[in-house]
Amino acid sequence: MPRKRCMNPKDEAKFHVTKGTDKAGLDVKYINPIKGRGVFSTVSFEKGEFLLEYRGELISKQECESRQRLYHDSLRVFMFEFRFNGKLWCIDAAKEDGSLGRLVNDNHINPNATMKNLKVDGKPYLCLFTLKSISPGEEITYNYGDSDWPWRCTTATECNQNEAASHSGPGLVSSVEKTATECNQNEAASHSGPGLVSSVEKGIQVNY
Repeated sequence: MPRKRCMNPKDEAKFHVTKGTDKAGLDVKYINPIKGRGVFSTVSFEKGEFLLEYRGELISKQECESRQRLYHDSLRVFMFEFRFNGKLWCIDAAKEDGSLGRLVNDNHINPNATMKNLKVDGKPYLCLFTLKSISPGEEITYNYGDSDWPWRCTTATECNQNEAASHSGPGLVSSVEKTATECNQNEAASHSGPGLVSSVEKGIQVNY
């Protein structure tokens, strides 16, 4: 049976981003060598609830590009670019800080969460909210967007070819960075990998 909400989702998200804490009722589990880690529910969640913040350091586009030149491939996947107030920004979640949002996996077929841009005290925060009711034991996922992601391969041959070029990302194997733009304008976002840029649609709501 779903828990009774103590506050509305937006206020709950603001509370957690302000405190820099993760919400109770979620845990990290190792899945397999391909996906690596993932985030799972330990309690029930209702549709529309706040889940997690994609927590990290907010940096400018220029600083993001500078760090991308210095970071190892396995760290670049945690550089989450997005547009806010007409400018490109980035959340650098490369540091293993124990936060859960950076470990949530992709599901382009049946995701149970979606990323939204929440403005708090003039600053943007990337937050996950549920798309549907979630039962205990379910993995939390959201749609990274349209692209030839290594873990989305449909044949064994594709998987073998993709695995050879992949590396661990936010809780999964990935050779690309996460980026995002404003979904209210349906703008394209680019998921930049080591030495490449691929055009990808990634849904993110601005100013929730």
